[in-house]
Amino acid sequence: MSDNSRMMKGMFLGGLAAFIFVFLFEFLVHGFLMKEQYEATMNVWRPQAESNMAVMLLSQFLFAMAVAFFYPIVGPDKECKKAAPFGFGLGLVMAMPQIASYSYLPIPITISLLWAVASFVKAFGSAFIVAKVFNKFGG
Repeated sequence: MSDNSRMMKGMFLGGLAAFIFVFLFEFLVHGFLMKEQYEATMNVWRPQAESNMAVMLLSQFLFAMAVAFFYPIVGPDKECKKAAPFGFGLGLVMAMPQIASYSYLPIPITISLLWAVASFVKAFGSAFIVAKVFNKFGG
């Protein structure tokens, strides 16, 4: 297998593994851990009948594939030492708009802060998963 096709395989499998993590993580965070906060602010959100799971899945899939795409550009390494700074930086970038949402949505600050923490964990975790899978199959 050529280096390029091995790299593509690692990127795809890393993205797929990150997508599974993101789906399960967001299901846990938004479906269970933050359920009470969402119920207390029901007037802000779309009715359940109008929610679109296909759009949410597409968003999660594209996020995971973007992490997998950028990881080799950052420079993969066999010990995954670059996954931590990559994940940390990406986590900060992902958390910032969640904090800002408090300024334009009529929601408690706790929701924005929980979103920020969840976004940071999602990005950091995805970076490590992509790094591990990429280094096993693509590096």
